[in-house]
Amino acid sequence: MLSSLPTLFAILITLQGGLIVFHDLVDIPGWHHGRQVRAVVGRRKFWLGTLANAVFPGIAFFYALEFWSRPAPGYATSYWAVYCAITVGFAVTMWWLPYFFGTSDQTKRQYAAMYAGTKHVLPARGDNPRPNALHLAFHALFVLNLALALRLRFG
Repeated sequence: MLSSLPTLFAILITLQGGLIVFHDLVDIPGWHHGRQVRAVVGRRKFWLGTLANAVFPGIAFFYALEFWSRPAPGYATSYWAVYCAITVGFAVTMWWLPYFFGTSDQTKRQYAAMYAGTKHVLPARGDNPRPNALHLAFHALFVLNLALALRLRFG
């Protein structure tokens, strides 16, 4: 089982990177409406954000390919652990803090416009933004990858 851990992680970190970079480019009716996100943030800001969001997952992906069939050195496993921790931190900041504690009216309006018509499984907490079903799946993947990255880094 432990010998397959690096391969599993390489597959899942590649999936995570692809989802982070490309998910707002697609429309999956009821699950994710990328066109709504693009309309709210604007074309220029959307593409700048997409390019910026591609850098760090791109490095993680590069290391996954580079060390697919051989042991990853400490700098790669450290990068994966830090990158995955930051990704989980951003998910908490962007979704879970606003869900539990609220956020500004402007942010509430933006989230409502971006994610209108998508599936939600969590109960509403007033008018606080709540992660839709697709983002819940993303967050589960982020936490799983963090656990795997920590295992690879610290054994």
